Parts: sequence; structure tokens; C-alpha cells
Amino acid sequence: MIVRADGTATTGPAPEAAAERAGQGEGAVRTKDWQLSLHVVEDRDTTRVHAVLDADGTVLHSDSLARRNPRDTPAPAVGDEFAVGRALVDLGHQLLRAGVHSATGPAEE
Repeated sequence: MIVRADGTATTGPAPEAAAERAGQGEGAVRTKDWQLSLHVVEDRDTTRVHAVLDADGTVLHSDSLARRNPRDTPAPAVGDEFAVGRALVDLGHQLLRAGVHSATGPAEE
């Protein structure tokens, strides 16, 4: 299923994908499919996340964790949110560094 930015969803190929396959040349809309996988493991007061982003063939990995303060009430969903959020922020930083590297070369990092 494809969910667009406006919230609509479709199960078939996006119209843009058909235009790209038709080879309408430069300037045609291109559609890419990036896959994000999140592996979340809760172990008592610790939540660990391994995130993998396949960005059209470029694969990025991130590992993060969140620990509950012993004074806080157990709330596993909160640990999930913190650990996943940290992994996604790290992936975002990796993507930004890759973009800078691609645009300017390694000397500009």
C-alpha cells in the first residue's frame, strides 16, 4: 500500500511510477520506494532498537536504546518511543551527511 503525503492510500502502483516506466525522459516525475525496518526489543527496563533503512539500494543502520529511570513508573510504550525516536534521528543525521558528501565531496563534511 502506498500512503501519500495528503493521507490518501492506494494498493496499486502510483501514477508517477507508470510515467517513469513509460520513459518520459528528463523532468519526468520519479518515484522511489524506501524501506524502513525497526526491530524493537524490550528487556525489563531497557528498550533496544535496530533500525535499517534501505534507501533505494543504499542501506543505513542505527542502534539505540532507552532505559527507564528506576524512580519512574514502568511504561514500555515510552521506552519504545524514546528508543525508536533516537534511532530515527540517527538515521536522519546519516542521510544528511550522505547528502552533503554526495553534493560536495568528502572535503566539505
